[in-house]
Amino acid sequence: MKIRTIIVEDEVNARKAMENMLDFYFSSIEIVGTAGNVADGVKLIKKELPDLLFLDVHLPDGTGFDLIKKVADLDFNLVFVTAHNEYALKAIKLSALDYILKPVSPKELNSAIIKVQKALENKEQINLQLETCVENVKENNQQKKIILNTSDSVFVVELEKLVRCEASENYTLIIVDGKEKIMMAKTLKEFEEMLSGYGFFRTHQSHLINLNYVETFDKSNNNILLKTGENVVVSTRKKESFLKALQNFV
Repeated sequence: MKIRTIIVEDEVNARKAMENMLDFYFSSIEIVGTAGNVADGVKLIKKELPDLLFLDVHLPDGTGFDLIKKVADLDFNLVFVTAHNEYALKAIKLSALDYILKPVSPKELNSAIIKVQKALENKEQINLQLETCVENVKENNQQKKIILNTSDSVFVVELEKLVRCEASENYTLIIVDGKEKIMMAKTLKEFEEMLSGYGFFRTHQSHLINLNYVETFDKSNNNILLKTGENVVVSTRKKESFLKALQNFV
């Protein structure tokens, strides 16, 4: 079964390069159209109803996020294509959507398409991710959310309710206010990068905490008491930067 695909990319050379790679390397992909801006992309998507959309973040008449808002009621999988942009990547990562960086390589395309083939089996999850992404990029939206996708379930968690993350080898245990615990097959470093700028601080090689939940910090033994009643240690080398982050946060 062919995966009906649309590319929305304003750079003609980049669009042609992706078309050529998809045609040459991926027999499962059928390109049903391309567009160079938001307006044309929306029309094409509504006409062709694709299975998959490769979407540039920056377009002449808006952003990829603007386009999503206009077609969010439709069912399709999505892979963002972007140059490095911290704000855009954070929104994409929080929503557990896939992305590839420019210049696009066949290896990255292959990885993205493998994920797409698996994700196409779960339309409800895709819609949930798109909805979360749209909400996360809204201006003045303070209620950012993160999608936590495990082998059994998909959790949508408000960042303000995410208490802490704890490393467990190559996994991370996520503790949500209300005592819910979610084991994720990602490293703590990945969550540290994803949550930086949202009031989280890595106090130790094994701990990443939400500064909103700090109740007290005992400087004598480098121990943090959280509002949930849990205790988290601060490593000696992190103590000074933690105190500075806490002061700036408050």
